[in-house]
Amino acid sequence: MNKKLLLLSVLLLTAVVGCKNKSYNFVSQGSNSDSTEQVSTDEAAEGTSQAQIRQVDPALSGSDALEAIKKNYKGKVAFFDFWATWCPPCRAAMREVDQIKPELQKQGAVFVYITGETSPEEEWKNSLTEIHGDHYRLTDKQWQEISNNLHIPGIPVYFLLDRKGEMVFSNLTEGGYPGNDVVKKVITQALNQK
Repeated sequence: MNKKLLLLSVLLLTAVVGCKNKSYNFVSQGSNSDSTEQVSTDEAAEGTSQAQIRQVDPALSGSDALEAIKKNYKGKVAFFDFWATWCPPCRAAMREVDQIKPELQKQGAVFVYITGETSPEEEWKNSLTEIHGDHYRLTDKQWQEISNNLHIPGIPVYFLLDRKGEMVFSNLTEGGYPGNDVVKKVITQALNQK
């Protein structure tokens, strides 16, 4: 009994620490930044937001890839989430944000998800029916450059762009989900800016 409890504790600790310390390798899905693939869901049929796989040019540097992604949201309030399918804190945060996301999307907020090749492609695509928003996969080289430039310690991490394309919230160097109260407050403030 004690051995089973110890083993379970070690596995849980490994999963949590793994999200914070793992090197994140991302792979591209294509070269046209305007390409999208919609993932249909039952809720999408009812008129709410759905998942869209968006493309970024794999030939771009990490900095240029992130700038290209950010340009897609000029004039919009966009909440960026760096995550992976295997990351329990990432998935828990997504379930939590789902409590406030529909209301914020109705007000005009956009949710952007960035993951990589450490998320098995089939598992990633299957998970999108539950994660409404825009989804990107970057190359390993792009992710490494972004991670180094932004000093990302692990995932999940987040930032928010206002309508001018300026970063008005970030926890990129701290990581972890800041909670629904903080997320709702910063997104609502950005939505209310004229």
